[in-house]
Amino acid sequence: MSKDYGYPSFELICKASSGDEMAVKEILKFYDGYISKLCLRPFYHSESGKIIMQVDEELKGEIHTDMMKAILKFEIGVK
Repeated sequence: MSKDYGYPSFELICKASSGDEMAVKEILKFYDGYISKLCLRPFYHSESGKIIMQVDEELKGEIHTDMMKAILKFEIGVK
């Protein structure tokens, strides 16, 4: 059984694609958990000697940057 998390509203997407900074932040916030899950990487913990899963913040930043570029390029065509 899958969960329904909803989607960002059409109005929010329109605002973000037109360059509204707050709307872009809201969309990034909406997908933050999903992006963090995708950025999990195994890291060696030097004190305990164990390998732990941790969010790769550099990769997460790159994904955020690419998402912002894609949002600003996005065009909504209404028929």
